[in-house]
Amino acid sequence: MSVRLGKYTIETTDALVFLLFCIAMYFPIFHHLAKLPIAIWDESLFSLRALHLHQTGEYLSNFNLYDGLPSHRNTKLPFTTFFQVLSMKLIGVNEYAIRLPISFIFLGTALYMIHHFRYRFEEKWAGYVFGLVAITAIGFVKPHMLRTGDQDAPFACYMVLATIQFVRYLDTRSTWSLVGFVCWSLAAVLTKNLLAGLLAPGILIYALGSKQLLGLVKDYKFWLASLSIIVVYVGVVYYYEVQFPGFFDRMWNYELAGRYTTAFEHHDKSPGFYLHYLSIQEFVPYLLITPIIFGLSFREGVEPELKSSIQCTMAVLVCYLAIVSFSQTQTTWYVAPIYLLGAYMMALGFVLLRKSLLDKSKKTILSTYLPIGLVWLILYCAVLNNIFSPSPISKDDKYGLFMAKLAKENPDIKTYTLVDNNFGTTATFYKEMYNQKDEGYSIGYQRTIDYDTDQVIMTCLNNVLNPTAEQYEFEVLRHWDDCKLLKILSKH
Repeated sequence: MSVRLGKYTIETTDALVFLLFCIAMYFPIFHHLAKLPIAIWDESLFSLRALHLHQTGEYLSNFNLYDGLPSHRNTKLPFTTFFQVLSMKLIGVNEYAIRLPISFIFLGTALYMIHHFRYRFEEKWAGYVFGLVAITAIGFVKPHMLRTGDQDAPFACYMVLATIQFVRYLDTRSTWSLVGFVCWSLAAVLTKNLLAGLLAPGILIYALGSKQLLGLVKDYKFWLASLSIIVVYVGVVYYYEVQFPGFFDRMWNYELAGRYTTAFEHHDKSPGFYLHYLSIQEFVPYLLITPIIFGLSFREGVEPELKSSIQCTMAVLVCYLAIVSFSQTQTTWYVAPIYLLGAYMMALGFVLLRKSLLDKSKKTILSTYLPIGLVWLILYCAVLNNIFSPSPISKDDKYGLFMAKLAKENPDIKTYTLVDNNFGTTATFYKEMYNQKDEGYSIGYQRTIDYDTDQVIMTCLNNVLNPTAEQYEFEVLRHWDDCKLLKILSKH
């Protein structure tokens, strides 16, 4: 049965599957997206980068450009930040403006996969597998990944899309595929810097193993593409170095080589940390299945384009994982590309599975798909449980929740000072967010325990509340969780 819309004919089965897919995708990607406040450290840093660009049109060179924040130079490249700035222009400064661009980049990637599998492999269902696996990869649908304003999830999207375009170029020598490879590689490198360069070892090892490396070396178009990526990257870094002297030194020693050779901020782990973390916890059972799919690609009768896609993706996945595993600084978000490379591998494996079941009975097909669906449903429910019952991780994150509660229950209280002597970026973001609303807010920020009589302060930190209690008499105006709104009466 089909439905005709103008010159297009849509099969009702296809439409129903797509509708169910969209419903399944909605909850892990969008539901309760702004329920938790902007998180301390990276998400708040990205938020302030975007906010400064939105307000001034200029790159945020140092976070101390915001009154009261300590000196902390910024060397992140701003490609994905531009989408967050555009979002602020469209819907204002809030949590959605920071997080929705990340959500839509991933959703766009998942929808592209449906198109990709339909036209490259003539498989109309396998593309759905990519998205369904990604949203049930527990490590991918958690803080610092898909549901926050951090840029690791978009980086993962760019990396898997660049891999796909490279394989297509090797198989077809299509110039448009090479252009796609350049574009997605630039998006990756201008988002996460030279971490995107970890794509290169995998694709070159695959080219060597498939006996195409020599042809690639002789291919002038490949050299032009590689040169284009290098020139744009070097040009952007040089521009920022000229604008902000010392940019490159800070970027290299703090963001890049420094983190690979030195453990930063207590993120030191053993070389086996990532493999254990992914295979036993956050990407189970998918990561354990990828070697099986890789092995099956060597069977006789596997179509060349399917074989090349599996083997190149596996090479990129393994090389990326191996290289980051020996970094002295290891964080759970450095492996973001593994989730989507693994999801792509699972979709490719589904193509193999579908083809192997073509001549099987309905009973065999049902007994194969039913356990797979059951395992997926269990993982999906585990993800939904986290989404429907989220809680702030840090006291620093609670400023946004308390301010929202205060704005709703006591809208007349519009003048107070946020006191945060930790890093302060979350509190600063919310100060800016409320002050720009043009609703009469006059919220300040300070780091010191030094108040005026009748000053109203808000804090959620014991290292502010305790010394305040020791030095000042005050009245508690409002209290929620760890946070208090105080009116300073006098000094002891």
